[in-house]
Amino acid sequence: MKKIFNKILSITNSVFYIDINFLGIKLHKKKILSNNEKTIYENLPINKTKIFLNTNSGSYSDNQKYIAQELLKENNFEIIWGGNEKTTNYIKDFPDKIKVIPFTSKKYLREMATSKFLIFQDRRLNEIKSHIRKKDSQIYIQTWHGSLGIKKTGEERNDVNNKHFEECKIDAKEIDFLTSNGTYTTNFFKQAFWNNGEILEFGHPRNDIFFQNRPDIREKVYNYFNIPKNKKIALYVPTLREDHSLNSYNMNFEEIKNSLKNKFNNEWVILMKLHPLIIELWDNYKYKKNVINATNYSDIQELLYCADIVFTDYSSCVFDFILSKKPAFIYATDIDNYKNGRGLQYPLEDTPFPIATNNDELIKNIENFDNDKYQTKVEEFLKEKGCIDDGHASERVVKLIKDIIKNQ
Repeated sequence: MKKIFNKILSITNSVFYIDINFLGIKLHKKKILSNNEKTIYENLPINKTKIFLNTNSGSYSDNQKYIAQELLKENNFEIIWGGNEKTTNYIKDFPDKIKVIPFTSKKYLREMATSKFLIFQDRRLNEIKSHIRKKDSQIYIQTWHGSLGIKKTGEERNDVNNKHFEECKIDAKEIDFLTSNGTYTTNFFKQAFWNNGEILEFGHPRNDIFFQNRPDIREKVYNYFNIPKNKKIALYVPTLREDHSLNSYNMNFEEIKNSLKNKFNNEWVILMKLHPLIIELWDNYKYKKNVINATNYSDIQELLYCADIVFTDYSSCVFDFILSKKPAFIYATDIDNYKNGRGLQYPLEDTPFPIATNNDELIKNIENFDNDKYQTKVEEFLKEKGCIDDGHASERVVKLIKDIIKNQ
């Protein structure tokens, strides 16, 4: 009965906006703090050891998770996780010592206003739209959510309006530090954030996992999806289309599994993880036969760590996975449209990954895969991009935090 009612009327009321969906008619209204609310927000005292972490998916994941894990090794910090309305889907993943506050709660603003450190992996657009600013005494660390990203962002994007750029610029001006994993990302950040914030080539904390021996994570993933231990994992991670269409995700999973078996031996399972913004569209995915839905698994880095092969189109996750030196393939059926829409920073052909625009080409790429040539291309690519990930990025971020506290 509740599900039927929710289809008729659903309301999301956060501190930033109210969403009303009535019989398919959607109303989105942003909220702006009153002068009185701003005064209260601005005058709240800051706790210099409080750290506010945020991911747009709401899950315990991305750079923020691995920074938090490093922070938890000590008892000197109060750690707040600012989630979104989906955070409750992942609440069981959070350690007890992390206080989770979805932004449907007014506590979200209070916790953010009293934290010394704000660590985000995406632009703070909800805050900017609601006229909420970082205090001068707060430290805003931007970790971003992509490594060696190929998708355009900032003013280079072809598919967003000037208002969006202006909001991004306001956010960028408040950044104190950005964490980069090498020269390419540093140059990318200079463009994407309009030369705001000090760029620190620390590596990306979420990529520390690829330099660790973690049989516990492999066991966790295999048990979660009930995968037999003798089977290998292929992970399919297509990126988001701005119109939320699933038409480009038309892989023939049964043929792919047969090709993988013929080329690499063993039996295979294929996990597919949709973008966090379209989790609810899985039921509409007409090609889901012969693939396991991994969309609700909270941390993609753990999936990447366990995967033996990755398929994607334009997702930056493949540039994390590349550190494992395992095979990866591009399946991009709409490459021309994507170039003209969102746009690419550099050609897909400049990556080490074999490219296919249809299922037949993908199967041929699997059959003709040459690992020796691939390894050479991977090494050349990482060298060209100046990648410095080494497994110690989280330690460097925590040291930065401790040094700032010590020098206050």
